[in-house]
Amino acid sequence: MPQIVAVALGLVAIAPVARADEPAAAAPARERGAWRRPPIPPRIDGTYLGGIVYGSASLARVNGLDTGSPFAGAGGAARVGQMVLPWLGLGLSLGGGVGYRSEQRDGGVRQRLGMGALLVEGTFLPIPRLPLSLRTGFGFTGGAVRQAGVAARSGFGGAAFTLAARWEWFPFAKRYRPSRGGGFGVGPELGWLGATPAARGRPMAHVLYVAVAMTMYFGS
Repeated sequence: MPQIVAVALGLVAIAPVARADEPAAAAPARERGAWRRPPIPPRIDGTYLGGIVYGSASLARVNGLDTGSPFAGAGGAARVGQMVLPWLGLGLSLGGGVGYRSEQRDGGVRQRLGMGALLVEGTFLPIPRLPLSLRTGFGFTGGAVRQAGVAARSGFGGAAFTLAARWEWFPFAKRYRPSRGGGFGVGPELGWLGATPAARGRPMAHVLYVAVAMTMYFGS
């Protein structure tokens, strides 16, 4: 019996005693806080420099040539700008592309489309914590269609508009920029570029493209 009493007293002596001024749940809460993840900095942030490489399908109308079916082609653009707000960026885009088509009638006439554009672009983030961006822009464009066997070319030009949506991944940001904003982003972009006609029936072009976008955000 004396041995049992001694063991009981020893267990009571080594048991932790809570401080009178500390709530009972404070210690567990402190332990949980130690395991919390640090806040993730914004990735689409600060000055950016990048570009896109795309495949496209273009519809064009010019004077003097039959361009009924789409031109299949490719192109690219370089972009530079600044995220002026967490949800808004402003920048410039310069690029161009080419496209080809063959008319099935008249012995398979082959045509080539070339065009370029300079645009002022806005980038919008509907949910800043997600790397989904919506892009819109306006500017100037010009292009021409050449046909095999025809010396002259027919062109278009004037005001241009663009709309696009992009999703980006930042594969190296967690390792190299864990506590700093920005990083290298890569992802798909789906967009439209239109060269509007000056009047009904006048030359115009519409380009639908699927692109791989690569952008370096330097952070704010």
